[in-house]
Amino acid sequence: MLVDLIRLTAADGMELDGAFFEPAPDATPAGPVDAILCIHGSGRAFYTPATANMANDLRNQGYAALTLNTRGHDTVWVDRQTGIAEGNAFEILSTGKQDLRAGVDYLASLGYQRIAILGHSMGAVKVAYYAATENDGRVAAVIPVSPVRLSCSYYLESDDAAEFRANLETADRMEGEGRALDLFSVDFPIKELFSAAAYLDKHGPLERYNIIQHAPNIRVPLFVLSGSLETHTRLLDVPQDMITAAVNSPRAEYLVLEGGNHSLTNMMPQAGAAVLDWLASLSAASVAAAAD
Repeated sequence: MLVDLIRLTAADGMELDGAFFEPAPDATPAGPVDAILCIHGSGRAFYTPATANMANDLRNQGYAALTLNTRGHDTVWVDRQTGIAEGNAFEILSTGKQDLRAGVDYLASLGYQRIAILGHSMGAVKVAYYAATENDGRVAAVIPVSPVRLSCSYYLESDDAAEFRANLETADRMEGEGRALDLFSVDFPIKELFSAAAYLDKHGPLERYNIIQHAPNIRVPLFVLSGSLETHTRLLDVPQDMITAAVNSPRAEYLVLEGGNHSLTNMMPQAGAAVLDWLASLSAASVAAAAD
């Protein structure tokens, strides 16, 4: 697939790599949205297949699409300007809002006025969190694909409670010893390396990014997409719970694709088709109402 590689700068100076998928000049997208910002999941990047293939499917149907690294790309990387280690292992999730804003700014600078934000897995959390907490009138719709439930209380009531509690205790102890940026390995809720600070930020008792709690503040059309094989504690019933909570969205729907795995990597064409169908079904009135 042919793309334009780009580099954007977030408000704090962080450089973000991405790819712009430009539609054919004579292509017209169905529905009122004209561009989509696509955000990768934990430890992934702008070129991860689920994200890049979705952008290409959108481009082929007339939508401009931008895949963009957040500062949480890959597990660990070193910022060449500051020499500081970044990546999913160190990410404080709220800082990613400026990454998404940089992507929306870029699409807006090209003349696109009605921008949807789509994310996979942790990227789904980021786009929902952005829509709920940022007053960005350029965002016309939000599409979380395989969103993750970041809820300490929910995990502590699950069958994985003992393992999760041990991880919290380890992170708390490390932070108390002044080792908040030291890494430790966990298997729950995802097999990954985390700093103590990042683990507590995402999974701690404050539940800063519990998208079920944030869903009532999403005031644009919302489409949550997932697969029937997503039965892990961090994924179970999240689409249904999000849509139930999204009481202020002018149109809130979810779709579970039978046989789909996490991020629908085994059903990428079907996932793209589902998103395209939903975008085409949006009315100009629903998008305009959300922007008012």
